[in-house]
Amino acid sequence: MSKSSKTLEIFHPILIQNFIRFETASRYIRNQEAGNTNASPVCRFTISPNYYQLLIEFANPAPLLELKLDYDEKTSILSVEPEASFIETYKNNIMRDVALKQSEDCKGRYNNFIKVID
Repeated sequence: MSKSSKTLEIFHPILIQNFIRFETASRYIRNQEAGNTNASPVCRFTISPNYYQLLIEFANPAPLLELKLDYDEKTSILSVEPEASFIETYKNNIMRDVALKQSEDCKGRYNNFIKVID
């Protein structure tokens, strides 16, 4: 019952924010589980300046809490660094499983708007 094959055609900031959150968590989790405990927790994405502006102007930034965003408009690269409290949240097995499942289910779904580059 994977929904990963359906590509989203309309930009929805809350969905993209959740995608950023779960991809950042998944990157951290996978590195930890692979024994790469010294790997950077920063996750990088490509997103156009227009979509990034819509993302940060959205009225409900809740999915981006505990994440430090750094956007380079020249390269269209968004670097997302999780705070310690974010990392602590995903040490919980239930949250870990949710992040990994969401990451897997959303592969390719938002490629019209944002892509993971790391």
